[in-house]
Amino acid sequence: MRRLTAAALLSALPALVAAAPPAAGLNRFAVDAYRELSPAPGNLIYSPFSISTALSMLLAGARGSTASEIARTLGQPGADAAYHAELAALIAQLLEQSNGAGSQLSVANALWPDRSVRLQPAFRDIAAASYKAPLTLLDFSTPESARAQINSWTEQQTHGKIRDLFAPGSLTADTRLVLTSAIYFNGGWQTTFDPKATRPAPFHTARADVQADFMRRTAHFGYAEPHNLQILEMSYAGTQLVFDALLPKDGNLRSLEHNLTPENLAKWFAAIEDRRVDVSLPRFKTESSFSLRGQLSKMGMPSAFTRAADLSAIDGRRDLFVSDVVHKAFVEVNETGTVAAAATGIAMARAAMLVEGPPAVFRADHPFVFLIRDSQSGAILFAGRVANPRL
Repeated sequence: MRRLTAAALLSALPALVAAAPPAAGLNRFAVDAYRELSPAPGNLIYSPFSISTALSMLLAGARGSTASEIARTLGQPGADAAYHAELAALIAQLLEQSNGAGSQLSVANALWPDRSVRLQPAFRDIAAASYKAPLTLLDFSTPESARAQINSWTEQQTHGKIRDLFAPGSLTADTRLVLTSAIYFNGGWQTTFDPKATRPAPFHTARADVQADFMRRTAHFGYAEPHNLQILEMSYAGTQLVFDALLPKDGNLRSLEHNLTPENLAKWFAAIEDRRVDVSLPRFKTESSFSLRGQLSKMGMPSAFTRAADLSAIDGRRDLFVSDVVHKAFVEVNETGTVAAAATGIAMARAAMLVEGPPAVFRADHPFVFLIRDSQSGAILFAGRVANPRL
């Protein structure tokens, strides 16, 4: 039985109101993935958009129950050509509208078959037309050389933020195909923070207080207080992407995570209004690395990882299966903006009130959830958690 490896990469990081297909399915996948990844302690960063894109390329090569499982995991009703075309249109829209002055978004996909593999024309055509995925033939009989070439491509596509996607020994002479999807985002804030105003202050982790550098500014931002929650929304310059910080008022992060559903997110974000806000947000930088075989199996696609997999639309044979799905992500948030690696946003214009009371106070001095999402389609590009900004 020959092995196939799918790799989803993440680049750096911000709507979800009434998300339309395929964004609605992608956002359900984002929430399901968060539920599987969040039990591990500490900070978290991943790109549901990047993982979904890699799995969508895999879906194009699947048949039968294997295809049905992957489609359901992606929150999609089926695996027809229309889905791939709609996802391609979403990617094109994001790239067109999220590369304004001060921001850069890039999405790159690639196929890496062994020289012995003969890809089916239909699979090759979908990969090229919908995912702009070039094909590079490799010789996996020398797996370390193949690994170095794939890792070099990944590092280049993520501007050096994702290195060594595949660890030594992760590819073998039995590997027959690798799928990669990389996303990179570098966005400057529409309303920046003055570095001179940054001050150290305590951040209350689950175990102890740590000193963190807090960025400070009072200005107009998107803001809401649904239930026991504060939401701060900050726009990136020249794009329709936004950064959302979800802060539990009582510090109960687990309760917030338990209530993360596409429906709740849609309601919460619909409540966001323009408001003068006194913001204290810690600078942070974190990265995560995952082998997603176990999580994706639990999410509904176990067959792809077994010898019962039907990936015959890839090369016309029934002997391919997925050995692993690996994912790395990176994010850095500071006074000037965000860099993320792993997915124009028209910044929502809200009418300012003529008469204003005191500003709302948003002090993120305890663990919070963050999202980077597209304010037009609703697609979540990055998601994560800050448990300790010093880690």
